[in-house]
Amino acid sequence: MTLTAVETRKRAILEYLAETQDEVILLQIENLLKPSSDIWDELSDSQKAMIKHGVEALKNGQKVGFEEFLTRYRSRKA
Repeated sequence: MTLTAVETRKRAILEYLAETQDEVILLQIENLLKPSSDIWDELSDSQKAMIKHGVEALKNGQKVGFEEFLTRYRSRKA
């Protein structure tokens, strides 16, 4: 794609943005352009501790198969 074509596309996008009142489009563009953050940094200390505990449990062989999990889950709901 030529430089001229890229510049033309940019101008068209800017013109569209200047005229739009669509909040959804504006939010999507803001989310696209803002620096991405690591979700780990957004977790609370207690959430991080629970995740670390789960990882350690897995490392120690403490795990449940999916079918067993479903059976336990369904029996609690009954």
